[in-house]
Amino acid sequence: MTLFLAQTAWLVPLYPLLASLLSLLWSPGLISRTGPRPCGYLNLLLVSVSFVHSVLALVALHSNSTAGSAAIYQPLTFGWTWLQTAGLRIGFDGVITEPALIAMTLITGLHVLVQIYSIAYLEMDWGWPRFFGSLSFFESGLCALVLTDSLFFSYVIMELLTLGTYLIVGTWYNQPLVVKGARDAFLTKRIGDLILLAGVIALLPITGTWNFHGLQAWAADQANNHLALPGGYTLIVLALIAGPMGKCAQIPLHLWLDEAMESPLPSTVLRNSVVVVGGAWVLLRLEPLIELSPLAASLLVVVGGTSALVGSLIALAQIDVKRALSFLVSSWLGLLFVAVGLGGIPVADHLMLVYPLPMALMLMAIGAIVLTNVTQDLTQLGGLWSKRPLMGIAFLSGAAGLMALPPFGGFAALRELLVLTTTSGQPALLGALVLLTNALISAGLIRVFGLIWGGRPSVFTTRSPEVLWLMALPTLLLTGLVLHLPQILVRSGVFASAGSLLPIPGWGPEALPLLLSTLVGGGLSALFYLRPHPLAHLPAALGGLQDWLAHDMQTERFYHRTVVGLVVGLARLSAWSDQRLVDGFSGATGEAALEGARRLSLTTSGRSQAYALTLVLGVLLMAAWLLSGQGTPSPDLLRPLR
Repeated sequence: MTLFLAQTAWLVPLYPLLASLLSLLWSPGLISRTGPRPCGYLNLLLVSVSFVHSVLALVALHSNSTAGSAAIYQPLTFGWTWLQTAGLRIGFDGVITEPALIAMTLITGLHVLVQIYSIAYLEMDWGWPRFFGSLSFFESGLCALVLTDSLFFSYVIMELLTLGTYLIVGTWYNQPLVVKGARDAFLTKRIGDLILLAGVIALLPITGTWNFHGLQAWAADQANNHLALPGGYTLIVLALIAGPMGKCAQIPLHLWLDEAMESPLPSTVLRNSVVVVGGAWVLLRLEPLIELSPLAASLLVVVGGTSALVGSLIALAQIDVKRALSFLVSSWLGLLFVAVGLGGIPVADHLMLVYPLPMALMLMAIGAIVLTNVTQDLTQLGGLWSKRPLMGIAFLSGAAGLMALPPFGGFAALRELLVLTTTSGQPALLGALVLLTNALISAGLIRVFGLIWGGRPSVFTTRSPEVLWLMALPTLLLTGLVLHLPQILVRSGVFASAGSLLPIPGWGPEALPLLLSTLVGGGLSALFYLRPHPLAHLPAALGGLQDWLAHDMQTERFYHRTVVGLVVGLARLSAWSDQRLVDGFSGATGEAALEGARRLSLTTSGRSQAYALTLVLGVLLMAAWLLSGQGTPSPDLLRPLR
């Protein structure tokens, strides 16, 4: 029975996919008598089935591999062929491993909590079929992404996730800003997807396979035998990196995450916690190929470091609470890119593992505040600690999970990253980057907490009742998971223990500077924001700096003046050449023909007698030529054709 549960883990993505398809019955009103609510309950039921199956499959695989059962010790594989012709095979090949099942358990578990949360958050909303169907579509795509062993189908699934982003961001499509946000998010992610597609196509002739295990074997053969890399290999790897960059909201493809904040907050919980990590999952599986190209690895470090630093700075200037946390997503995933660029796959795994639960918890706590206070503007909140302490504790628990604050998971993962930077070519620079980013992330999280729960009540927070139990229960359950996550990771062997009697992540020489950076960043932020009148805006002398950061360092304006300006200029040049050259040439040809006809018409008199005389003279001249013998036809021309 246990073997069967693990072997059929490929069914897990199909449960939410079925729920998403069944939601179509409610979207156009085919089922109208029941109202939209049964659609949400149906999605929750099938998502719960996928979670239970994931947990049972993980337990089965872990217990059998621990026992050394030969039938299941090796990773289970499955697949089907979609297209096979002329030596080319395109198929969905999957592999069932413990990391994949852990990821699926995390994805499905969070989806269960978020769908319960959404039932209360969207209690009076009219868009249940579209929203819950899109959530289930996301879950199906993410589960398929962690199971697939094919780079080509990873690209296909990432395209579907881009479509899911468009659908779920546009849930409230009757609002113009929502339509713009959905469109911009879709188009921005499509840039990375198209570049990724070019890399996927160019990679096949070189490696002969799209399967990740085959690509890893090819990369190992290249490295072990010191073989020369094919021409253009670095460009191909750079193209492959573009896809994860777009999905993980890394500079310069980070604008979509800000635009996607127009969606309902429960979808933000999932997108900022597990959906963005989908790109990081693909990036980790491409690491053997990236390692062969020092330029690509260095570019990953530069992109990740820039995104980490810039994202944390921009977050400090945001007054929209969802955007403030979203830029911290780019910052944290930037550190993950740095780890991959340095070749630290275990470190990147740990950064990815400890991130989703704390981020989801903070967004759930924020959602409970936004719903009852009808605003997500940080300058309009405050003084909620006495009224909403449970949500405040939940937010602080999530924040502690991302700061380098022992004994939480974020501390252990960031300490490993700091250790990794000491073995790099630039230990001082990269080490300072990690410490500064951690300080800024800590400052940003304390700033959000202070502006919401610190200070005195505002007009919007004078009265702030607690939310429904359907929102409070998932939030408190997730709080317990985040608080116990370090012990879970230590007992499962992910992190080294601090001692036999202390099941928390260990210390080390790099822990002290990391802890100091947390205390400095968080302490300075607390000094400004945990007081009766928090500093909502910088002084007038620094107001320009805050505006510059709040507008994403004018990145959108820069793109409009450069990239968009270049495209518009080329479009105008193309239109001019089409009108002046192509249309001008064809138009001039027609005009020349008309002018020739007009001039020819002037040589005729228009008298029928003259035409008849000309015809008779022509006939007479032809007859005279024939009678003279010079125009006698050749006998061969008169011979019958056979």
